[in-house]
Amino acid sequence: MSNVTGPVAAAGPRYRGAVPRNVVVLGLTSFFTDISSEALTAVLPLYFVLELRMTPLQFGLLDGLYQGASAMVRVAGGLVADARGRCKPVAFVGYALSALCKLGLLLVGSAWAPIAALLMIDRLGKGIRTAPRDALITQSSEPSRLGAAFGLPRTMDTAGAALGPVVAFAVLTAAPGAYDAVFVVSLAVALVGLAILGLFVEDRRARPERAVAGASARARLGAVLAGRRFLALVIAGGVLGRSPAVCCRKNI
Repeated sequence: MSNVTGPVAAAGPRYRGAVPRNVVVLGLTSFFTDISSEALTAVLPLYFVLELRMTPLQFGLLDGLYQGASAMVRVAGGLVADARGRCKPVAFVGYALSALCKLGLLLVGSAWAPIAALLMIDRLGKGIRTAPRDALITQSSEPSRLGAAFGLPRTMDTAGAALGPVVAFAVLTAAPGAYDAVFVVSLAVALVGLAILGLFVEDRRARPERAVAGASARARLGAVLAGRRFLALVIAGGVLGRSPAVCCRKNI
């Protein structure tokens, strides 16, 4: 058989190298971590309301609190990674915190206050790891391949998020009311993702030209955040984002 030549042959190596190995491994980490996280998230409302006898309002306040915690520390995780010049250790800490929280849920029993604290730490872990993970993806990829580099982990992340609730309710179908079994499965899957990150992801340092570009981008970002148009956009987004909840309350 003759060798393939021409444009097709030229395109082959470029296609195979479009997504670096480091990015694929980070995608696998996100895949398993999201299975773990979403399996837990899917059963938490049932666990808190049916088992711990919390009201829907109490659970809603708690859920909003730990979701907000994740958003608050995302910038901090990125700043620490920038200051250290290494992203993998910071990302590892974030993933490890989330994994340890699954173990904690098995140990604290049905006391809702420790459970709430553990869930807060879990969301803090998510916030810490997000920016360093994205920086690792950027540092592992060529600038012309960033779309594919971010697209693959996002796809695997979404696939894990879709599979997580399926796993959780499959466990509850096999063992009704066994929420601790869901916690065990969630912990095991989280440890798989953590092991993949620790063993197979290579730490990378930003290239000099990217560091200069990053400093310029941060300066531009600071100017945008200080602008009145950005503040107006945030206010408008907050009002519009709140509208569906208001409508739902009116219809209940």
